[in-house]
Amino acid sequence: MRAFIYTRNASPSSEERDRQYEQCKTAAEEHHYEVIGTAHDNGHERSGLATLIEQLRAHDIDIILTTDHAILGPTISALAVMVNEMHRAGAQLLTCAEPPMPPTMLDMLLALARWEGQFE
Repeated sequence: MRAFIYTRNASPSSEERDRQYEQCKTAAEEHHYEVIGTAHDNGHERSGLATLIEQLRAHDIDIILTTDHAILGPTISALAVMVNEMHRAGAQLLTCAEPPMPPTMLDMLLALARWEGQFE
């Protein structure tokens, strides 16, 4: 499977970036995934996330590796956007520092995001 590693931290920290990357790289090796790309964002800068989305839309990724779900979006709505992108691309998500989120939980997040959007 073609994997893409995405890491993010709130403030510039090469130690945190390296820790996240190593966790994801280890998971890729354990599952025999081929890492085809990586991206990292610091703070509110999200160019790495934009790169990830481009790769998803090109259908180049089978699985996204990240340490936790919150890295993909700071709100339920932002996470739901990423889940929609993954669904459209047929990609999966593996969080390396959290237990996997069952598909029904992802569907629930999408429903909450739609509900949240009605009241913003």
